[in-house]
Amino acid sequence: MKVWDNEIHRAISHPIRRRIIECLLENDLSFSELMKCSGIINHGRFGHHLRALGGLVAYEPSMRKYRLTDRGQLAGELIWDIRFIINRGGRDLAHEPSRYVRHLRFRDHAVLYYNIEDVKREICFSYIEAGLPKNEAVVYIVSENKLDSEYREIQRYGISADYFRTEAFTIMPAEEWYMKKGKAQAKTIIANWLTLLKERQKAGFTGLRGAGEMEVFFNYAKTEELLRYEAALGRQLPPNLCGLCLYNTQRLDEEQFLELNKRHGHLIFKGIAVKTK
Repeated sequence: MKVWDNEIHRAISHPIRRRIIECLLENDLSFSELMKCSGIINHGRFGHHLRALGGLVAYEPSMRKYRLTDRGQLAGELIWDIRFIINRGGRDLAHEPSRYVRHLRFRDHAVLYYNIEDVKREICFSYIEAGLPKNEAVVYIVSENKLDSEYREIQRYGISADYFRTEAFTIMPAEEWYMKKGKAQAKTIIANWLTLLKERQKAGFTGLRGAGEMEVFFNYAKTEELLRYEAALGRQLPPNLCGLCLYNTQRLDEEQFLELNKRHGHLIFKGIAVKTK
């Protein structure tokens, strides 16, 4: 236990080593991919810290990639939990949706029902934050009139503005993404997601993590097309895509609520987060 504790302590006490572990939490990466994700440009410095993680990070010669050992996975979970507890004032986080969404992976299709903006931000920003250190490109889609306020709130939450200077993090207006001349077509929207995914992968990202407010469909009276869109996506998304759909419960009737539940693999509602059967 002393060796275990010392290894993990050394890992989580150094910012570069924390960064390396977070980058490997869900994706195995090559040396160059891991350097890029970690934001380190000095090979010698990076190699020193990578070697120091010998008990937590392993190299797979056949794949030419690095991965976390079981101890490394534990260290990664501790890093996430510690950061989240510090940011949120030390509350009991064992069953909070904000913690649940951090563990969503590629192919997961989740829905968050909310009626308070601060609750939506708390959960959505946690979901967004989890993808950035893992070299996932993140897209956040919000109503056009909220673009400036959400940008400020994201920085208040603690997500660095540096991510916005690259393709790592993009905020888009929902009216532009989901609608074209007042029309919404499910096939077109899905095709746009797949095109954006290819673009981000070509730029070196492992995949795409999207979060989107869906109110624009109600504002344009396009709920039928919205349900077709969600049905086409299904409970599992295409490879290398992860999605969190954001619904204000004040805009939903009972039939729509039940229909949406069928179309998502993960449901988050009133402080509860569950995987559907």
